[in-house]
Amino acid sequence: MPTRDDICSVIDSYVKHLGDHDVEQLVSLFADDAVQHEPLGVRTYRGIDEIRAFDTENATVAFTVSRYSPIVVSGRYAATQLRVQREGMPDFLAGDLFEFDDNGKIRSLSVVLDPEARV
Repeated sequence: MPTRDDICSVIDSYVKHLGDHDVEQLVSLFADDAVQHEPLGVRTYRGIDEIRAFDTENATVAFTVSRYSPIVVSGRYAATQLRVQREGMPDFLAGDLFEFDDNGKIRSLSVVLDPEARV
């Protein structure tokens, strides 16, 4: 099982690559059979190919992200809030819940987007 430091490192890399719109580096953080719920309750992407397709489309949108809260880790699970900045919109928060596999790869990611949660 990955350590707390391993998990925090992956999440920091996730935030960096998401903000840089670096799809291949972002996708490399996920397990091949990962699941991404984004936004949670609306869309689910299963497997690395669907996650890559989503991230490729998402990379065409002009936005930046930064970590807004500390990373909270419990075993193989972790959560943090991200500040999303997009031109023409007030900054808002997203809550990200991660699950990691034994190799330190993201097994699942659930993203709660709330444009009304203004920063």
